[in-house]
Amino acid sequence: MSDQEPLETKAPAPPSAPFRESSGEEEAFAAFYRSFLPTLVGFLIWQGAGASLAADLAQESMIKAWRGWSTIRSPRAWVRRVSSRELVRHYSRVEEDPVNPVPDGANANALISRPQELAEWENGQEILGLLESLPPRQRQVLAWSVDGYSPSEIAEELGIDPATVRANLMKARHSVASRMKARGEEE
Repeated sequence: MSDQEPLETKAPAPPSAPFRESSGEEEAFAAFYRSFLPTLVGFLIWQGAGASLAADLAQESMIKAWRGWSTIRSPRAWVRRVSSRELVRHYSRVEEDPVNPVPDGANANALISRPQELAEWENGQEILGLLESLPPRQRQVLAWSVDGYSPSEIAEELGIDPATVRANLMKARHSVASRMKARGEEE
C-alpha cells in the first residue's frame, strides 16, 4: 500500500439490542409481567392515581424493568419504587386540573381485562375516598404497608428514615380511623 492510496474505512456497526443469554430471561420477565402488573396498577391507585394514569405508569415501569431485567435483584420492589417515583413526578408537573375531566371508566382499559376485577376495584372506592385527603407521603407509605412491606423495608426503598415511615403510617391510620368513625356516626 502506498502513501497515495486511500485507507479503507468501515462504517460503524449499528447499535445492537442488549444481549440476552437465553429465552429463560424473557420467559421469567413475561411471567413476572403477567402476574404482577395488576398488583402494580392497584398499588398506584392506592397512592391516589386514577386507573388510567396508574395503568400508564405501571406499563412504563415495566418497560424500564425489561430494559434492565438482568440487573434487577428484587423486581417487585424495584417496579414499585420506579412507578411510585414516576407518580410523584407526574403530580409535580401538573399545574391545574382540566375543566372537564374524563372519567376513569370512559375508555376500556386493556390492563383491567376481567369485569369482576373492575367490580372489586369499584367496591374499594369508599376507602380510596378516605385516603384521598391524606398527604401524599402518608398515602405512599400506607400503600407500601398494605402491599406487605415493613417500615424498615419501606424506608430503605424510599430513601427515608424508618422513624419517619412509622410516624407517617401512624398518622395515616389514625386519620383514616377517625374519618371512618365520623362516617359511621353520620349514618
